[in-house]
Amino acid sequence: MKKDIALVLGGTVPHIVLLQKLKERGFHTILVDFLKNPPARDFADEHIIESTLDNEKVVEIARERNASVVISTCVDQANSTCCYVAEKLSLPHPYSFQTSLDVTDKRRMKEIMWDNGIPTSRYLKVKSFEEAQALNLNYPLMVKPADSNSANGVKKVHDESELEQYLPVALQFSRNGYAIVEEFIEGVEISAYCVIVGEKAHLVMAQERISVIEGKENVIKCYASHAPARISAEALSKCEPIATQLARAFHLDNTPLFFQGIVQGDDVSVIEFAPRVGGGISSQTIKYSTGFDIIDAAIDSFLGRPISLEGWHPMSRIYAVNQIYGRNGIYSHTTGTEPLLSSGVIDNLSFYKKPGDRIDESRASSGRIGVMVFSGSTEDELRNKIRQAFTTIDCKDNEGRSMMRRDLNLDSLWNVSIKGNMQE
Repeated sequence: MKKDIALVLGGTVPHIVLLQKLKERGFHTILVDFLKNPPARDFADEHIIESTLDNEKVVEIARERNASVVISTCVDQANSTCCYVAEKLSLPHPYSFQTSLDVTDKRRMKEIMWDNGIPTSRYLKVKSFEEAQALNLNYPLMVKPADSNSANGVKKVHDESELEQYLPVALQFSRNGYAIVEEFIEGVEISAYCVIVGEKAHLVMAQERISVIEGKENVIKCYASHAPARISAEALSKCEPIATQLARAFHLDNTPLFFQGIVQGDDVSVIEFAPRVGGGISSQTIKYSTGFDIIDAAIDSFLGRPISLEGWHPMSRIYAVNQIYGRNGIYSHTTGTEPLLSSGVIDNLSFYKKPGDRIDESRASSGRIGVMVFSGSTEDELRNKIRQAFTTIDCKDNEGRSMMRRDLNLDSLWNVSIKGNMQE
């Protein structure tokens, strides 16, 4: 019996689970990624080396292979390609191509949020330092590309000289030639993971993001997260209404949606959002902590089937995700993981890098080797597990030297993390 074809755009770590889920549903999976050896490659039935951003090329592949669905659950620009291809070939998709452009262009996103009364920081869109000089915004500021993935080009600037230094970097990463300059709001940074059902948001999990800014280039590294987010009940209660506002402003329904926000006391301000599954291993953390399979929900959304909240339950344990960062070099292998996994000190361990990959500390994503998930019934239990893992595990470079950043762990920086996001 001939299988339906699922074209998956992007070979990222979260798409490993996506590929597995699609196979469970009986699909023949074809991965499209311009890299020769992306993390998810070995989990696909086939791998085609092409850019996920080349709309017409993906249309050509989908038509030639008679794809039943073109899907990407956690990559903004690839999600937009999916919607473009689906509209061209009359395939099911979660929202229109125009909507995908509105939510991947941070300039347009901020305009729509502002026009619809969604709480967000003051901002301006610029395409030159000369434009930025005329801004009437209060320092510090966040500078970011208008339409790029990940944290590339995102900087916190404290004065005009730093703005002059880092704005060109943001513009370099922007495909449309614009950058967003917005006022920086102090507070606790959160990710609120929701699903939109019947035009109403249902909060699945609120997670606290913990970051540092380091180095001469002010690199922002989100090295850990904590769930549930350590915010007031009043602030938490505002997450669902805000997500519902976002869904209505952008004409979204029957889709996962998460927003990143800053919490000051009981107030929540939206940084940005995406109608998709979160990156990293957030989908796994949601599954472990709440029983809800948000990857399955995303597949239903792409297939045009109603999303069900069946299986969701409130969190009964505390969860932490801690990235494993490395120092500059060529990654070889990691030691000491098996006893920690078998004894339950670590709930889950995933790797972004493979042996032979280069580690580059100057960029947040290029500096990550892997990621660990921990859980505990108390904060002390959670911290003890993180401490044990960072004492036992080691990452080696190709010359056998340790390259693991042991300092970037939630236990060591616990007292700093609870004071707010992006501590310097």
